[in-house]
Amino acid sequence: MTSAWTTKLSFAASGTASGLVSNGVSYFLLLYYSQVLGLDPALAGFALLIALLVDAVSDPLIGRWSDRLGHRWGRRHPFLFFSIVPVALAYYLLWDVPELSETGLFVYLLVLAVGLRLALTTHVVPFNSLLPEIAEDYDYRTQLMNYSYSAAWFLGTLMAVAMYVHWLADSPEYPDGAGILRAEGYVEAGWVAGVVILVCLAIAALGTRNHIPALTRPPAASGSLRSMAFEALAALADRSLVALMLSGLFSAAASGTSTALWAYMQPYFWGFDSAQTSAILFAQLSSAVIAFYITPWFTRGREKKRALIQLSVLSLFIGSGPVFLSLLGCFPTGEYLFPTMVVIGVVQVALIVMTGTLTASMIADLVEARAVETGRREEGLLYSVQSFVSKVASGVGVWMGGVLLAVIEFPTETAAAAVDASMGDALGWWYAPALTVFYGVSIICLTFYAVDRAAHQRNLLALQRS
Repeated sequence: MTSAWTTKLSFAASGTASGLVSNGVSYFLLLYYSQVLGLDPALAGFALLIALLVDAVSDPLIGRWSDRLGHRWGRRHPFLFFSIVPVALAYYLLWDVPELSETGLFVYLLVLAVGLRLALTTHVVPFNSLLPEIAEDYDYRTQLMNYSYSAAWFLGTLMAVAMYVHWLADSPEYPDGAGILRAEGYVEAGWVAGVVILVCLAIAALGTRNHIPALTRPPAASGSLRSMAFEALAALADRSLVALMLSGLFSAAASGTSTALWAYMQPYFWGFDSAQTSAILFAQLSSAVIAFYITPWFTRGREKKRALIQLSVLSLFIGSGPVFLSLLGCFPTGEYLFPTMVVIGVVQVALIVMTGTLTASMIADLVEARAVETGRREEGLLYSVQSFVSKVASGVGVWMGGVLLAVIEFPTETAAAAVDASMGDALGWWYAPALTVFYGVSIICLTFYAVDRAAHQRNLLALQRS
């Protein structure tokens, strides 16, 4: 296998591990802890929010540490090898929950969520920080991230399909959509996903080891904690980075809220049974494939900023439009509803994959811009922003989902058939406006990003001359 294909496989493996964690947390964690284990949804969301706040501190610290680490394996790979077991173990334990009181359940969720996020950060930030050095080309960066994000969503969605088809399927013990209340299914799925995560993280670390000799060495002086803090603040004052960070935060909040409430919207708002929900998820396997092939064509020769704005506008209409139209009585019903939602679901996930790919690639372009301005390589610091944003998709999304469910006083431990139809409408009236606001703010922020193709080439030439 050539070095190029080994690198692509490594990015796909890294994306798969991250996707399994992210999709598992986003799709099922709130549902599991509130509907199955009986934890108040607002408390479950609050635990994830606290874990997110821990990320706000740990991500830049680990990113900056990996920028300056002096080791015979390079700056990044010690972190990559260290993270393999903790990520897989923490993910499994998140689902294998002992008998606890509600307070104990909250503490257990909080501890495991914080541990999982810290462990995942030690992989995601250093691994993605390899991108600017492995791929200097403006378009090749997008190609590698396309492998990562497409694999993340394909395997993450495949796991979700397996959840509904196998682990949470209706049975004589759990009929009429009650399969989602089967606790054993979540534990079994957590074990399988944990093993896959373990293997994928090992592949990502081993598959990129051949690049170590060519990677930039850390500065001779590591610098004090104070100087590192000032450097981090200086980077976070960069206009393009702030624009991309805020845009990503609000976009991730939108997709995260959508993902966190997806398992609620299908049975309670749209009225789909478990077989139809499984079919929609199965169809969404094509989303990652579609995004994988369309992204290079859509972005080739184009400015990433313009392409991302266009995709974000489309995401806004695809995400909230059908819900608004349904609430107003202007959306297809009866036999047309299900096939329409299958198509919309495929397009929605494809857009999430494409926007995530472009955002990660645009962060790589900021590395050279910052290096020209400051003389420092700040891949780890900058990609800590990307890591933080990706976790917002699950953290803030689950938190927002929990808040919305608490506001409308959605019943817990209840099958779909037992929930009043007005409760589904109330969910829709909160869900659609939230997505519209998040996507709208994201698009506005993105207009302030300033690094284009020409600027990238100038930055590369300036660094070659220095």
